[in-house]
Amino acid sequence: MHFRLSIATIALMGLCAAPSVFGQAPQSQPQQNQAAAQPGAPKAGPSSVAIVDVGYILKKHPTMNANMEAIKAEMTKAQEEIETRRKSLLSESDMVGKNFNADSDDFKKKQEALISAESKLRVDFMGKEKEFAEKQAGVIYNSYQQINNAIALVANHYHYDLVIRYSREQNEMDPKKPNTVNFGIQRDVLFYNPQIDVTDLVLNVLNSQVGTQPTAAPATPGANRVNNAAVPGNRK
Repeated sequence: MHFRLSIATIALMGLCAAPSVFGQAPQSQPQQNQAAAQPGAPKAGPSSVAIVDVGYILKKHPTMNANMEAIKAEMTKAQEEIETRRKSLLSESDMVGKNFNADSDDFKKKQEALISAESKLRVDFMGKEKEFAEKQAGVIYNSYQQINNAIALVANHYHYDLVIRYSREQNEMDPKKPNTVNFGIQRDVLFYNPQIDVTDLVLNVLNSQVGTQPTAAPATPGANRVNNAAVPGNRK
């Protein structure tokens, strides 16, 4: 028989394994375990859980936004070229209508050529749309894989057994802004110790991996305060 542990059960297992969360740890507890329970240090235990705001990291990704902007610039240029061709075809169609008799062979040939050119324009337009959609998807895919790799590095380094995705924005509910309330009540993570939010640590690792400077340490009390030396994989 296979038993499936729920997220809540796993979280409770982690809490039960760390008595210092609810009270003072026994005197016999190793000093390193006591340090792990202090604010500012990644929380670890026999069955420890971490949370990550992936949406926040995507917004702060060191290369994704720049790559997306570059693609948008290419799209704008391609759209301008398509629009120029479209206007040229309209102008040419007007000239054919004015300069050729509708019953003449030349008119029919010109019309066929215009129809062919218009058909090619449509094909080119759809081809460009597909090309840029794939480029954008590729950038997002690669960026997401980089984030997953950074999460895995942090989880393995600090021995987290489970990493859950959540959104910080869901904590910012305002009754005067119904959309924020509707978004907030759908959150999956209803309560968490700020120590298990490793978002900023993952972002530091991500920045380090792509060759940019790590982000500044978070100022939120109880959050993981990290610097370049604390980034997993950066230790010499």
